[in-house]
Amino acid sequence: MFVEMMSYIIENSQDFTTALGEHLQLTLIALGISLALGLSLGIIGSRFLGLRNFLLNAAKIGRTIPSLAVLALSLPLLGIGKPPTLLALTLIGTLPILINTIVGLEQVNKDTKEAAVAMGMKNLQILRQLELPLALPVIMAGIRTAAVVIVAGATLAGFIGGGGLGDLILNGHQLGRDHVMLAGALPATLLSFYFEEAFGRLENCATPKGLTDETRQSGGLIGLLLAIAVMPLLFGTLLPWSIMSNAGEASTVLTGIHPEYRGIGLPILVLGLVATLWPRHGEKGNSWPITLVTWGAAIAALLWFIVGLLSKIDALETSGLVLLTVSVISITAVTSLELVLSYRQHRIRLRRIKEI
Repeated sequence: MFVEMMSYIIENSQDFTTALGEHLQLTLIALGISLALGLSLGIIGSRFLGLRNFLLNAAKIGRTIPSLAVLALSLPLLGIGKPPTLLALTLIGTLPILINTIVGLEQVNKDTKEAAVAMGMKNLQILRQLELPLALPVIMAGIRTAAVVIVAGATLAGFIGGGGLGDLILNGHQLGRDHVMLAGALPATLLSFYFEEAFGRLENCATPKGLTDETRQSGGLIGLLLAIAVMPLLFGTLLPWSIMSNAGEASTVLTGIHPEYRGIGLPILVLGLVATLWPRHGEKGNSWPITLVTWGAAIAALLWFIVGLLSKIDALETSGLVLLTVSVISITAVTSLELVLSYRQHRIRLRRIKEI
């Protein structure tokens, strides 16, 4: 079945890439609106007790409603298509951010806030410089939950004509073709894992050092930059590498997973994923030997890409190749910086051991 799924994606690469792009577009727009609403309402609710109780109770009730039911409730208001999908996904994503913002702000020690008032700080200064930094771990956990819930809930958009990977799942179900369903379900699952990891790294990077659990760190800023680089790596492999025009026939789009190029595209994708998504610990990444492995994977991906350019690719003219070039160079640069920092830390540790 997996082979059939890959064959379907290769043969329908343009449709698959369009569905993936729509899925990400829905996710990012809904998450952006959810952030604005959830944070704003959470901050306002933490200031007014009556509004706080109403918002928390409404949010807790809202979280018990299934995602598909929320989509169905939005249909009478906006019809079918992307608008009701965005409305439903925004509602789904706003609730965990709202709850965690209120709870996080309330957990800030009252004595600390009183000390800030005694020092002459105004309400806005206390919020910006004291409350939000201290509540950030809890707020970021809500944002992380919202991102995963939205990217998973976006698969249901296919039921109301919203597009995305849900279309592939729905089409596969209607046609009785499991490999088509899998072509939509597996990427959606991988996207959920990716958003979980990426926002986990963002959470650890944004949390003040004094509040960070060292055992849960994911490489600080370096880990976050590498997680961001995964998106252009994926799209660079899945978007067109070349377009073949035949007289009197429709143009054929070849991507990085097409048989013509997959000997180049798939090894670069695998090596790039090893270099970027390998779990990282500590502010400056992993220990020296592990960092050497991830850097080696990035260098191997770069060399493989250069060899592919020289052997099979004439020019960097298509969007897929441009994105892949940017991604591979970025991953190599960031992992090289990680290697240097890790080596310095290794030398410092050895020096301390000798001094003891």
